[in-house]
Amino acid sequence: MVSFGGAKKMKLRWCVGILGLLALIAVLAVAQPSPTTPQTFLFRYKGKAGDTHRYKAWFVMRMVGSLPTPAGVREGRMEYQSEATYVHRVVSVAEDGTLEIETVKESGKARIGDGERMRDLPDEPYKRIVKMTNRGRVLEKREWQGEEREEGEEEVEQFPMASQRYQPTHWLDRLYETAVHNIVFPEQPVKVGHSWREQVSEAMTPGCKVPITITSQFKELVKLDGHLCAVIQNDIDAPIEGQDTVGNWTVQVKGRFSATLTIFFDPELGDERQALDEGRMVLEITLSAPDRPTLTITHRLISRGKMVRLD
Repeated sequence: MVSFGGAKKMKLRWCVGILGLLALIAVLAVAQPSPTTPQTFLFRYKGKAGDTHRYKAWFVMRMVGSLPTPAGVREGRMEYQSEATYVHRVVSVAEDGTLEIETVKESGKARIGDGERMRDLPDEPYKRIVKMTNRGRVLEKREWQGEEREEGEEEVEQFPMASQRYQPTHWLDRLYETAVHNIVFPEQPVKVGHSWREQVSEAMTPGCKVPITITSQFKELVKLDGHLCAVIQNDIDAPIEGQDTVGNWTVQVKGRFSATLTIFFDPELGDERQALDEGRMVLEITLSAPDRPTLTITHRLISRGKMVRLD
């Protein structure tokens, strides 16, 4: 049997214990850091007239073309690899942030085919000037590379599959360039995990206008060569379907182009430190004409590229 005095002491100890626990909870609650608001970043390209930087780029492409024949499917393969160094110079910066940038090839090497050694690229002048917003959309492009001759319609009509218009590498270049020119940063500051989308189109031939969807996401922050960079992944998707009448020929095209371009962007300096890309394209071209056999050739292309800033 517990005495009244003992019960009182036990109750007192219990009350003191409860008060102590409550005090400890209060202290811990104060000591716990309050949830912080995720850091946001405003992505903008920056620079001033005269800024000059050097970049090195690597590119490799593999292509397989298949053509059904009475004797079976015939295949042709091609591999192209190149590396080049370029100098970028900011020509001007407008009040609204629009930049005009000149790119000149400094040196380069390339090879075509397995087992071939890399050879110096032809000593032809190459210069490219783009005007783009500080969010990344290209407004205008001018390019000079040796002597270029525009293909005439009569040449296309002779045999469309042999013309530049229906060459798979031409399609890969045009669709990729259009997509890259329309990778645009958000208008407002964003945090890690934010995603956004752009939709554009490219008229590849008179009868084939290709819709292009670019889905971008701010994936993470990483340190690259001492610079804090935002990793921005851009997924590109472009279904291909169309039909042209070229002289006596009917040309049908269908397929798909897809690519992933990952940019390592330094928000403080307003420039890319590195970029990686992978592209795939399947392009099926069917050629038919009165009193001629129908031909269908399927091209499959895979490309990979890398660009790094050298300074």
